[in-house]
Amino acid sequence: MSRSRLNRLSSTVQRIGYCGMHADMVRTSEGTVRVGSMPDIAKFITEHGFREETVVVPGWEVSMAGDNRTGEEFVLWQAQIRGGILKQYVGLRKDIEAVHRHLERIFPYFFDDANLSIVRKPWLEKWFNPNVAEPVYENGNVEIRCESGNVLISDRGRVVYDRNGLAASASPDEDIEALLETVSRDDAAREQLEIIPVGCGNGVFGTVANTIVRFGREVVWIDPCGYPAHSLARHNIHWDDVTHFLFTHNHEDHVQGFTACLRRARKYHRKLKLVMADTAFRVLADLYAPLFPDLHDHVELHTMQPGKELQLGSLRIESRWNHHILPYGTIGLRISGGGRCFGYSGDTKYDERINSILNREELKAEWFSGCDLVFHEIEFDNPDSVHSHWKQVESLQQKVDGRVLGYHTPFLENSPFPLAHEGLRYILD
Repeated sequence: MSRSRLNRLSSTVQRIGYCGMHADMVRTSEGTVRVGSMPDIAKFITEHGFREETVVVPGWEVSMAGDNRTGEEFVLWQAQIRGGILKQYVGLRKDIEAVHRHLERIFPYFFDDANLSIVRKPWLEKWFNPNVAEPVYENGNVEIRCESGNVLISDRGRVVYDRNGLAASASPDEDIEALLETVSRDDAAREQLEIIPVGCGNGVFGTVANTIVRFGREVVWIDPCGYPAHSLARHNIHWDDVTHFLFTHNHEDHVQGFTACLRRARKYHRKLKLVMADTAFRVLADLYAPLFPDLHDHVELHTMQPGKELQLGSLRIESRWNHHILPYGTIGLRISGGGRCFGYSGDTKYDERINSILNREELKAEWFSGCDLVFHEIEFDNPDSVHSHWKQVESLQQKVDGRVLGYHTPFLENSPFPLAHEGLRYILD
């Protein structure tokens, strides 16, 4: 992922910008205040060395670059995993409640101590402190006002931030249209299954967590990442060449491209072809309905039912329920075309001891036995994490004839296990 930009707008305001989106960082006597969010904001904050005490939640806005609320889930994950401070979330009541409701559906779920069952943790209350600014939120010398679509921040009686008074960024939609004009279209049918890792997940830098699958005239993007137009263009893929958008589950690093993709579909009055489990779709539709009240009018859903094949044009998709930390389910995949098969683990905890207890056949290594290539999520540092430790995936490889490559992990040049390379085309012939 390319580095974001940091621009100084005034003596007290700096703007983090990336691919047409931005968040403003305001220096005050009571600490740093962040105004707004965007996909990957947790990374960008770390990248530029900020530590914000307060987050202002403006009205929900969306462009073809993304929306200004996606990003908070991983801000909280970083706090929970790495430690930090309880952030004050400030805004109009409807905006604060909407962010809280969104996080409440996703963030608090984790495994129990034995990594066997999904449990709900009290983490949201630990890391998210809501504060209504109607008409004003006060913290020592600092006042924050959210009214009439504007955000005003005063420090010791002096205005240090006026959202409406700052120079607006260029239109993301116009920039994206200009970018897409530089990318060649490719509608050639593929006679062989083609796999291209494209996109970086939100968890950590350098994480390949999103993948294009092509066969015939179908182009399926698994878990579209943030900033879709730019992410694809880096690999000479035109956004509009993608025919279907497949989401394995609802964690932010797997759905952060959704709002941008739906915005483009809506703008051009076409259906966004979604491929996902019904349980996950219902959560997705519910959470984003305030931003897209007409969401169902712009979506064509192709429902994956684990254990049942889904024919998607010339592609055949088989799915399973994984062992992961969301109650709405996470999906693993086998995608077939041209006599070849590609396996995709999705986020899962592959552990042979756990599998022996759960006794679910679809979680065993043999589920991938007919695959010519498998991308399997992998974790190097913590055998007890919610992801699959590399030694367990090494054991899985010994039971599978096809090649297994690790993904969803920081890329290591000298990795002890072979990894999928972003942008590399894997042809199954």
